[in-house]
Amino acid sequence: MAMMSWMRRTSRYFLIIVVLTFIASLAYFGATQDRGGQEWVLSVNGEEVSAVTYQRAYRATVEQYQRLLRDRFTEEMARSLKLQQQVIDSLVTDRLVQQAAASEGVSVANEELAAEIQRMGVFHAGGGFAREQYLRVLARAGLTVQQFEQDLRGELIRRKLQTLLTAGVKLSEAEVRQAWETRRERVRAAYLVMNPETLAPAEVPEAELEAYHKAHPAEFTRPERRRVLAAILPTASAPIPVVTDAELEAAYTERRREFEQPARVRAAHILVRVPTVGGSEAEDRAREKAGAALRRVREGADFAQVAREVSEDQATALRGGELGLVAPGELVSEFEKVVFALKRGEVGGPVRTPYGYHVVKALEVVPGSKKELREVATTLRAGLAAEGQLRALREKAQAAHRALLGASDFAAEARKQGLQLRELGPFGRTDPVEGIGRVSEATDAIFGLPPDGVSAPVKVPEGYAIFRLLERQEPRLLGLGEIRGEVGRAVRRQKAREAAEARAREGAEALRKGEEPAAVARRTGASVGEAPPFSRLEPLADRDLAQAIGTVALELPPGAVGGPVAGAKGFYVVKVLARERPDPAEFDKARPDVERDLREAKRAQTWQSWLGALRARAKVEVNRKLLPEG
Repeated sequence: MAMMSWMRRTSRYFLIIVVLTFIASLAYFGATQDRGGQEWVLSVNGEEVSAVTYQRAYRATVEQYQRLLRDRFTEEMARSLKLQQQVIDSLVTDRLVQQAAASEGVSVANEELAAEIQRMGVFHAGGGFAREQYLRVLARAGLTVQQFEQDLRGELIRRKLQTLLTAGVKLSEAEVRQAWETRRERVRAAYLVMNPETLAPAEVPEAELEAYHKAHPAEFTRPERRRVLAAILPTASAPIPVVTDAELEAAYTERRREFEQPARVRAAHILVRVPTVGGSEAEDRAREKAGAALRRVREGADFAQVAREVSEDQATALRGGELGLVAPGELVSEFEKVVFALKRGEVGGPVRTPYGYHVVKALEVVPGSKKELREVATTLRAGLAAEGQLRALREKAQAAHRALLGASDFAAEARKQGLQLRELGPFGRTDPVEGIGRVSEATDAIFGLPPDGVSAPVKVPEGYAIFRLLERQEPRLLGLGEIRGEVGRAVRRQKAREAAEARAREGAEALRKGEEPAAVARRTGASVGEAPPFSRLEPLADRDLAQAIGTVALELPPGAVGGPVAGAKGFYVVKVLARERPDPAEFDKARPDVERDLREAKRAQTWQSWLGALRARAKVEVNRKLLPEG
């Protein structure tokens, strides 16, 4: 893991858990206590998880994917990713961890919890922790203090338990050397690729079309479709309010942090890690090594060159230790105190953090800045006006919705309320809605309607829309006559793949018998190539080729043949031409990094094995009646 990524994540832990919600290693589903009387979704060894907790966790997961994928994320994708099951599994794991921690006596004192919160830069204002800032950030994230502190306590307990269970992991000399050789050993390989597109038949007999259509009903079933009447409230139906100077000044005061840019430092560092074993002697050696690096720099050595030679943060060492521009609150506090005390060109340290000793250099200091009201007045005024218009529009839409819910004639009442009527559909859940596009809230509202149901107002590009269900069309298997061309393409595609795989198998057998790759390619119609030497540490630059043959080739002895393997361009067969063992003289230099990575991997494996055993013994019940389909 890159050191900069780790330092940012550690000090901005709250932002990542609650505001960003997409760091999968954090148990942000948390230890929220479920209140009695709520319907339960899960029961884990008799402990119930309420529907409220499930919904909060599911919403956080959806927001995670929406931030990562933006417009590409759809409800159909949520189903294909099995988000519902992901959330259930995470909640089960979270409860099991908390139960195990309780049985082992692992807990987090209130003082520890308070100290962790006070270290988080996102809650700082005026140089330190500020309760007002704490409450403000939680409110923006939609969390109560109790919810956040229970979730954070659960995460800290998980960390303690994981450390307790994995601290005793040991490595043998043979394991370390084998891991190093496995990572460094380079492979040269030849490969064949059989492209299915060259083997597709021109015509397909009618009997084969019929057989394929009959055997693959899911492929040709049109999903449920719906037709709705949409009542549209255009944005222009709410006037743009006039923002007074007093309102402008008040908004500027309230949002002043948006117009302030804190001082930032473009920093570089040299890291010397402290081994997890070795006691005070290991600590002393690491501190001395960092101190020696600092002395070299102060005596005139180039910082970037020393970083490349000494730093154990591989992600930054190659670029001279550079971390980029950093702002207050982005770094762990120990590191931050040093880096923000430096002037341009100055060097400081060694400073101890949980990962070791750092020597720090300020490459550039960018002063803080603040935009005065006169500089932002035009933009801020326009934003306030837009917010006011949207607020008025939402209130108008809610009033229209109340009237439509009790109306005997939806269309007549919609016209009375000044709404525009539009009949939409039929369309499926994954189709864009005519005139609206792919708006997940609109799709969810439409496909959640009961017969003759009326939806709540939904924000759409034009303004707000309220939907009434007119017709629901059941899923239907399309007849062969309707989709003959589509079925024909599917059959040709299948036959081409079968033919390509058969020829690739033929090529693999020929290679195993000693025939040269070029000769096999000429006879079978395959393409032939030779991959440059690669290893696990330095994979092939061609991603498609790496995915197709990389893993297979790395496991084969010299002269062996692997495949066929399906890849981006067809079916691949690979033959290992040679394996180049690494130079034993390089082992001692690489050993610390290999030991660290191997130990972290073994700890992670130990933790996952323990979780698996815990899950296997657990009694888990899922109340599917309260879960939506998906």
